[in-house]
Amino acid sequence: MRVTSAMQNTQLLRNMRNMNSNAIDLNNKLSSGQRIHRPGDDPVGIGYQMRYDSELNRNDEFTANAQMGTGMLRTMDSLLQQASDVLKRVRTLVQQGSTGTTPDDARQANAAELKQLKEQLVMIGNSSYNGRYLFNGQKTDIPPYTSAGAAAETTDEGVYRLNVSPAVTVPVSITGELIFGKAVNTTNPIDKDNDNVFQMMDDMIKAAEENDIDGLLNGLERIDASSDRINTQWAEIGARMNRFELMENRLADDKVSLKTERGQVADVDMPEAIIALKTQENVMQAALATGARIMQVSLIDFIR
Repeated sequence: MRVTSAMQNTQLLRNMRNMNSNAIDLNNKLSSGQRIHRPGDDPVGIGYQMRYDSELNRNDEFTANAQMGTGMLRTMDSLLQQASDVLKRVRTLVQQGSTGTTPDDARQANAAELKQLKEQLVMIGNSSYNGRYLFNGQKTDIPPYTSAGAAAETTDEGVYRLNVSPAVTVPVSITGELIFGKAVNTTNPIDKDNDNVFQMMDDMIKAAEENDIDGLLNGLERIDASSDRINTQWAEIGARMNRFELMENRLADDKVSLKTERGQVADVDMPEAIIALKTQENVMQAALATGARIMQVSLIDFIR
């Protein structure tokens, strides 16, 4: 078979295109750090890569939930610290007013401060995190309390939960009635067994305004009961915070493992790819040099 110059040139160009394509492919892999850019690069490997990418996306979602849960609980932790401090001040004022040596005008001043402290407790009860009310169960878009009717207002008993793994949901919210006490029975608002902190505050304000020493004395036990209830829920919040923090740590470890496994499937072996690219460049240079000599052959070269 006679090989013409045209055939040689065509074959040379075809080989150069193939080598150039290989060089571009290697360069793309080096610049992106990824071994697989299309299914044809590794039909089996791309399936694993897609699975790892999906699991990493889910890990990010669970991590975001865990971080939000931790943020909400830290806010609640701070709020119950404030509520505890408020009740300590309430107890001090009530104890001062319950002594016979306290003048009437001092009790009136105490009553005025007690009103402000009640407003502070209502504000704590209506606190939110990123637009979600913390103490109204699943009704996170509705404030649970009003200043005038806080004692008689019920809060949603549903529990707001967050997914932190495919099979695990962790409760975040605590209904206000567990913290501030059950709503009072409006048909019998003066109930000695009632544990509502807002009703207790109303009663202490009234007793201070009326210089009712016995009423103030009786209120000390109710204040202590309210403080104990808040401390109980405070401890529950601490336990939930620990659980979310543990989940965050676990998710971080899982992410490292998933990235490592994905890298073994999809990442480029940089030293190997650099050597391959350099080899390809050397081959291309040699082919170009050889091709240039072949294409320079003329009739005079044959005569020689």
